[in-house]
Amino acid sequence: MKEDFKFETLAVHAGSHPDEKTGALVEPVYMTSTFVFTPDKMERWLAGAPQEDEIIYTYSRSRNPSQVSLQEKIAALEHGEASLVTASGMSAITMAIMGHCKKGDHIISAQTIYGGTFGLFTHVLPEYGIDVTFVKDLTVESLEDAKNDNTKVIYFETIANPTLEIPEFDEIVDWAKKNNIKTVVDNTFTSPYLFKPLDWGIDTVVHSCTKYINGHGDLVGGVVVGSKDFCESLRKTEYMDIGPVPAPLNCYLMTRGLKTLHLRMERHCQNALAFANAMSKHPKIEKVIYPGLESNEYYNRALKYFNGFGGMVSFVINGGIEEAKKVIFSLKIGKPAVSLGDLDTLVEIPAIMTHGKVPKEEREKMGVKDGLIRVSVGIENIDDIICDFEQAFEKI
Repeated sequence: MKEDFKFETLAVHAGSHPDEKTGALVEPVYMTSTFVFTPDKMERWLAGAPQEDEIIYTYSRSRNPSQVSLQEKIAALEHGEASLVTASGMSAITMAIMGHCKKGDHIISAQTIYGGTFGLFTHVLPEYGIDVTFVKDLTVESLEDAKNDNTKVIYFETIANPTLEIPEFDEIVDWAKKNNIKTVVDNTFTSPYLFKPLDWGIDTVVHSCTKYINGHGDLVGGVVVGSKDFCESLRKTEYMDIGPVPAPLNCYLMTRGLKTLHLRMERHCQNALAFANAMSKHPKIEKVIYPGLESNEYYNRALKYFNGFGGMVSFVINGGIEEAKKVIFSLKIGKPAVSLGDLDTLVEIPAIMTHGKVPKEEREKMGVKDGLIRVSVGIENIDDIICDFEQAFEKI
């Protein structure tokens, strides 16, 4: 589609191809594992010479029309040349890293990251000869100290999970380019509606599409976004050989979910700001963490980079894990669950849930306290959400 269309228009129309045979506005879901060759199509495929704009489908581990439509939409929304969807957010992160690194390479990572990513970086990658150095603050000085001759990637999140720190993107990108190091960022918490990392010079973007991209809590998925050459090279190698492929039905559902991303994110952000303001006045809360609060240390960075402050709010209560449990299990609207970005308000205690497998010493380095509660603020009536938490705090 034309690149000058606004986000809302692209969310609805990018990647959409009405069915040529029937005229159906919504494309069919291509529930097939394989595709039949015609003689001329096989010859073009064998010669590697498809016709202009032709995609030769062979097997759904490589490509599927439902997958391609979704990839076109996500790439358009992220201002990327291409994207590659995967079966989960973790498979997207793994694919992105494997596309940039090989045995003997080194990664610099932000200290505070999702617990699953921490597990990948500390348990899996070292077994395959890729080392990771964790850095608390991604400043130029700390990056210089962590850099090795074999450093290939800097990895971080647009908003750190679950402490909601925001890095200084332009400084990181400038340093990385000067040192010929690739940048990979997890954009899950903001979604492309609030932030487009590629516009700021980031090389590769990943998402857990399970969250805001899909937004309805009914599937697991991921995506890698970047240059056409990178995505196509990845598709032909690691992606094909390992096979982290999403089901066609999941691709259809994610495509459908994206059509309302802008509407959902507006309400998530609106509710989260009101929720954070209300919680900041509650006597049983030690600290509220939300970049939309003017008192937050990352407020100005959020204004600089983002088109809104996001739907995630964290807060710390006194009493640690046991008191936090009393709160989350006393909620009537909010649901204790490890995911985020759903229409429903979801709450979790990172110390025993998303970051439960991270050693306590490492959690504390991340700033993940035992009394920290992370809230994915949903799209319910905000007064009902606030009242729900207020009645839960009466239990502690």
